[in-house]
Order: sequence, then C-alpha cells, then structure tokens
Amino acid sequence: MSGAELDRISVHDSARYRVRGPDCRVVEGHGRTVTAFGADVPVALNAAVSRVDHGGIGHIRLRTRRGVVRARTTIVTVSTDVIAAETLRFDPPLPDKVAAAAGLPLGLANKVFLRLGTPDELPSDGHLIGSPGRARTGAYHLRPFGRPVIEGYFGGDLARELEAAGDEAAAAFALDELAALLGERFRQRAQLLVATAWGREPAIRGSYAYAYARPGAAGNRAVLATPVDDRIFFAGEATSPDAFTTARGAYASGVAAAEQALASLTA
Repeated sequence: MSGAELDRISVHDSARYRVRGPDCRVVEGHGRTVTAFGADVPVALNAAVSRVDHGGIGHIRLRTRRGVVRARTTIVTVSTDVIAAETLRFDPPLPDKVAAAAGLPLGLANKVFLRLGTPDELPSDGHLIGSPGRARTGAYHLRPFGRPVIEGYFGGDLARELEAAGDEAAAAFALDELAALLGERFRQRAQLLVATAWGREPAIRGSYAYAYARPGAAGNRAVLATPVDDRIFFAGEATSPDAFTTARGAYASGVAAAEQALASLTA
C-alpha cells in the first residue's frame, strides 16, 4: 500500500490518511484523464528546470533546458525524491525543504503485464495473491476490463530488486507465482507484454505518487507545504495532510498553492 516495508513507515502519518469515496478505474488509463482535464493548460515540454534562483527582490529565475524563465511566483510540484537529491537546486539553498523531502521518500510499486494466449480460461476482473504468507509476493489482477492480460503488481524491496534485474526477471517471478497457483502448464499460456520501471525515471525516481513518511517525519508534510517568502509555493500529494498518495490530494494541494500564489500577487 505504501511501496515500502512497514518498518520504514510512520504510524502517526498513516493514521492521518482519510479515504473519501471509492477509487475509480479508467478504461483508457488514468494518465489520459489527467491529460484531458488539463487540455487547455499551456505546457512546455522538454524544459526541465534545473535551478530556481530566488535571491534578491526581483523576479525568480527558472533555469531550464530551453533557457531562463522569469516569474514573480512559482509553484514546485516535483517529486520529493527529486527535491531530496537536489536534482532541482534552489539558490539560495533551502535546506529545510531538502530535509523535509528526504523524510517523505517515494516508495516503489511496479507492474508487469502478461499477455494471455487463452484468456477465456480465467475470470474477468479476478484477483490472486502470489503467496499471502510473505511480503515478497505479487498481487495479480486477472483480465482487467475483460482484456486478455494479467496485471502483476509488486511493491517495496521486491519491486526494486525486480526492477534492477530487468523486465524479463519481473515476468519470470510473476510466472513462477502464477504457475504455483494455476498449474505448471500456465507458463506456456502467458508471455511478457510490458513492465514498468518507475525508479529509473530521472524526473520522478519512484512510483504511484507514493510519498510515505519515515518514522519521526510525520510533520514533514506541513514543512514541505510552507511557502518561501510568499514567492515559492509547494504542491503535490506529498504536501497533503490527509490525502497523500492520491490524485485527489495532489489536485487539492495544487488548487491551494495556486490560490496562495494569486493572493501574493495581489497583496
């Protein structure tokens, strides 16, 4: 659930999480929902920001691959792992933000999809657990939306080990568990379609919006969300006090940061 082993997660932070309504699946993919929702927003691609220069009283200068952008305010929504690694650098430095982000690392959850040769032998939208007696196991969604695939889901240390070993290793692990449940012949009825490797994405360094709090870091979300000089604002699910790890929390935090930024411009 958090993309990390339980001994690394703050109980106090987890207790603040609040679920409101059901999770919703999207046939076309959740990413397409986000894209459609923001279709009218102008976005510049291939313009990763490497430095935020906010010294002095003039404009903030965002140094990007496509040149320098000057702005009166800016909202930072990059992942906590990017802030903690200082891939995005602040000048002057913001050590409190870096420390807060380090206490809210991204977990890792990856998926492997297997194409089924004879899909009708399995139920649509069925579920299996590889081995409920151990943490190092996968969860398997059989034929989501009736499609001829199995979606394997791995988290924490197991996900990192399989990611490092490669897509074929992840598929082999899934097939081993599924063959133990469905019979050895199942190996010949499924093959690797695609696998994710979110930990290797340099602009993210983790997956599934999982920013969990380390033990003792339950207060870090408020620290990360606090504006700097009413010019630099922070948003993203990691800054949500009770909806972290969700698109709902990310959206609400973005609205709040935008309102703060607008208020600072009109003050």
